[in-house]
Amino acid sequence: MESSGELRLGKKLNEGKTKEVYELPDHPGCVLMQSKDQITAGNAARKDHMEGKASISNKTTCCIFKLLQEAGIKTAFVKKCSATGFIATHCEMIPIEWVCRRIATGSFLKRNPGVPEGYKFYPPKMELFFKDPQWSEEQLIAAKLNCAGLVIGQAEVDIMSHSTVAIFEILEKAWSTQDCTLVDMKIEFGVVTKKEIVLADVIDNDSWRLWPAGDKTQQKDKQVFPAYKLIGSRAM
Repeated sequence: MESSGELRLGKKLNEGKTKEVYELPDHPGCVLMQSKDQITAGNAARKDHMEGKASISNKTTCCIFKLLQEAGIKTAFVKKCSATGFIATHCEMIPIEWVCRRIATGSFLKRNPGVPEGYKFYPPKMELFFKDPQWSEEQLIAAKLNCAGLVIGQAEVDIMSHSTVAIFEILEKAWSTQDCTLVDMKIEFGVVTKKEIVLADVIDNDSWRLWPAGDKTQQKDKQVFPAYKLIGSRAM
């Protein structure tokens, strides 16, 4: 396995709270996704350095993308290249966060007063967010976002919507084998040069809410700082 230390890095394309993205001159059309030992919670209101968090995040993401690819989901993932990084197809991100929920909790309850916590959605509940504001599918279509030459219209929204539900249900079933309930999840998509939409970015322990044995009091995710390390051992 080629390590990120052996890769010749180009310019840094992007840096977020938990990862960095670099060009790879020797791998045309690909980038390095490098995780950081940074954890945030409360919409980044709380930040901390956590040794080993990058390795847990990268292991989780690589395992998840491999699982989804085996299930027929198109992703930007290419291969793991180190304990803290993986190679991905370079794509232009669609600036929409897709959230899928099986159980009503968290911020959903604040936006939808009157819905009891624990209410279960069949099929899973879908929500779209453009940065922070929540959007409807109609707003997304009306915006006519242009990503890598692809204008996001009804067909593209349908692809992402159906893919999000499929991805959620695949991961929900996988976590159920560990006696763990996948409560909700957020993902993002990107467009590759051939104008194809693929699952992109990362899917790690910052991406979902998990209730072991269906018990909220045992919640293991980034909102509970001490619990973060525990979830790494369950990476599929």
